[in-house]
Amino acid sequence: MLIQRGGRDSVATIVLSGYFGYNNAGDEALLKAMIAALRSKRPDIRIIVLSGQPALTRKDHQVIAVHRYNPLAIVAAILQADLIVSGGGSLLQDVTGKLTIPYYLMVVALGLLFRRKCMFYAQGIGPVNGRFGKALIKWVANRTDLITLRDAASAKRLQRMGVKNPSMLVTADPVFGLTPEEKKRVTDLQTGRAEAVFCLRGWKNGPDLEGACLKLAQHLLDRGWRVTFLPMHAEEDLAICRNMTRQLNHSRVQLIDEELHYENAINTIAESSLLVGVRLHSLLFATLLGIPIIGIAYDPKVTGFLNELGRPAFGETPELTGYQLIREFERILSNYEKEQQAVFDFAHELKNRALVTAQLAIELMEDKGPDKRTKSR
Repeated sequence: MLIQRGGRDSVATIVLSGYFGYNNAGDEALLKAMIAALRSKRPDIRIIVLSGQPALTRKDHQVIAVHRYNPLAIVAAILQADLIVSGGGSLLQDVTGKLTIPYYLMVVALGLLFRRKCMFYAQGIGPVNGRFGKALIKWVANRTDLITLRDAASAKRLQRMGVKNPSMLVTADPVFGLTPEEKKRVTDLQTGRAEAVFCLRGWKNGPDLEGACLKLAQHLLDRGWRVTFLPMHAEEDLAICRNMTRQLNHSRVQLIDEELHYENAINTIAESSLLVGVRLHSLLFATLLGIPIIGIAYDPKVTGFLNELGRPAFGETPELTGYQLIREFERILSNYEKEQQAVFDFAHELKNRALVTAQLAIELMEDKGPDKRTKSR
């Protein structure tokens, strides 16, 4: 890869660092949304993505991609960059592993070392339990040029960690910037065999997620609905989806276990009338498409989104039951058009906020936005 400094006399370059290239439908849709939003503001920018599977990322997103664990490739990309973007998604948390926070902050720290502009792009922060992680976030975040967050709870977490210096703005998850294709769906919810999509994941030491969802799924089948199980992250979600499909053993139950691509996930959800989701981005996709949701909160990021939407966050206590989910389904069904309109209105607001993030990124890159380059680091 040619190593050169971007700028006024060369192609403007942005490096994107996130959880990309791992066949996670939510994160791949997020990447697509970020690329589309940035290019809508600056069509000529060159984008380099740090990816777990660079070849796949190049194919799916038409960008330059290098391996996220190749240090020479990362340094070469940063040396070409006008802006280092960290995000979106929940990158700064220590639940998935002790090295998660150090890795993502290392990329930003390299950008700072080479005096490139750096920003957090609509990130969700936390949970962060370790002192070292909190200290590292404070040290790096206070030296970035701009922080945008997808929810107010993340901003409060950063403030409690002592992050004070960079500009900080709550925008929205980048996926709300997408413009998905409209799909036909059954409108006769009582007898027309409408479809509910379940996007679940395994939940160790949590409430009886599988039992509660089985009872809801059986209730839907008794109502004449179709039920589809959609794994958002095949490596983690296929097992529970297969097990539930097997237990229900019904002709109107299907499992999508092939071509698990983010665009197929969005299209599947678009054809449904209800989304029952544990995965955050399944809930975001449905909201973007104006589809009512039943959300089960396995993580504070899910709780935060459901609270913002004004919907109950089931699963926060060990007493998750099928009765709770069935009662919520019947409530939604009894006032479906109003529920749908509320979701549409909320999605429209978030779409506008999501596009602000891209505008801020381009302004920062072009020296029109916040810049602390003259300040002492």
